[in-house]
Amino acid sequence: MRVAMVANWWYRRGGLGGVMLDETSWLSGRGHEIMPFAAAHPANLPASTSRFFPPFVETAELGAGLVPFERLRAARAVIHNRDAARLFAEFIRSVRPDLVHLHGMVRQLSPSILGVAREAGLPIVMTLHDFGLVCPQGLMWKGGRSACTTPNCVLGNPLYALRFRCIKDSFAGSALGSVEYLVHRSLGWYRERVQLFIAPSRFLMDTVGRSGAVDPSRLRHLPNGLSVPSQLVDVPQTGGHVLFTGRLVPEKGLMVLIDAARRLPRVPFVIAGDGPLREELSRAAPSNVSFLGHQEADKLDELRDQAVAVVSPSVWYENAPLAVLEAMRASRAVVVTEPGGQAELIANGGGIVVRAGEVEGLAAAVAALWEDRLLARRVGSIGRQTFLASYSADRHVEGLEAIYSEALRMAEDVDVKLPVSTDRRLPS
Repeated sequence: MRVAMVANWWYRRGGLGGVMLDETSWLSGRGHEIMPFAAAHPANLPASTSRFFPPFVETAELGAGLVPFERLRAARAVIHNRDAARLFAEFIRSVRPDLVHLHGMVRQLSPSILGVAREAGLPIVMTLHDFGLVCPQGLMWKGGRSACTTPNCVLGNPLYALRFRCIKDSFAGSALGSVEYLVHRSLGWYRERVQLFIAPSRFLMDTVGRSGAVDPSRLRHLPNGLSVPSQLVDVPQTGGHVLFTGRLVPEKGLMVLIDAARRLPRVPFVIAGDGPLREELSRAAPSNVSFLGHQEADKLDELRDQAVAVVSPSVWYENAPLAVLEAMRASRAVVVTEPGGQAELIANGGGIVVRAGEVEGLAAAVAALWEDRLLARRVGSIGRQTFLASYSADRHVEGLEAIYSEALRMAEDVDVKLPVSTDRRLPS
């Protein structure tokens, strides 16, 4: 099958970029031909189709520092990017894909490309990496202060995002995001053009399904996956620290983690990652918390292997964080929060679930694993078994192929003529 893999960028940027590039690798390994289409960002990886990539639109800080004309151009491109639509049409005519797979809301490209795909008779599959279909900000993180509760924008009224200045605490940015959300949702640009939506967590799937933004019958649950190493190392019986990996941003619950660490002065905590909160967290943290900054993948693997447990104390509605799956793959017990999707990952074992924002609960869970290494080892071993049974690359890509096949059948059922490549069949 020839798949047009479409995203705002073509590099490993956050969880979305990791999932997209992993899927590209896995699908290619099973005989599919993957053709990227994205904005022409300087950090993009090499791609044979990069000649079709439209210029990226500078929306950093939502237009801060841009002259009024540039702000207007950026806002218009978010709503309807004519350059992206034109180049996507050229891309389709040249590479003749069988199916389009979107990764997340295509704000750089705009939904203008969806109309191009449908006019060409191509079925569209879209992976929901966040809450963008029901939230102008995408995170359901109200006003930059807390997980979103009602009243909110989920049912289609984006004025709450403006009221609470949910997008970077900016009135102008929140206004632009609200207009984008209102236009795209009211015109049904995603609802009417996408055959199937992939939700990595049931929490996200249920939230979107209840919103009215899409037909719930078109939502499919497919958990994220990770490659399985050829050799899985044995679990060390002891460890030197409790580990957090990820961006240092408010929604990740780092202040809750700092408060929990203060209650456990003999437990070393290691925070691997960077972000805007690093300086503030460093000032607030007790002496048993170490900040290592950004770490490359091999160093993160080493830190994970040396940990007693991995903690994900998020205070927003996490979808399906790869950091939790990476810990499970490494046989590390995890401590995660709910509500949200990450507790689903260990529903069959592998960690401890606590309520988001509860310092005492988080501290108690970490202490239980730290003080009882046999418990930590047993929980980690169950987590690995859960990972192998449910979250391997093979299991993920098989589910993805099934969704692709269903989308192709749906397009054929409505008598849509698809461009014909050399072989649209899935490998047996």
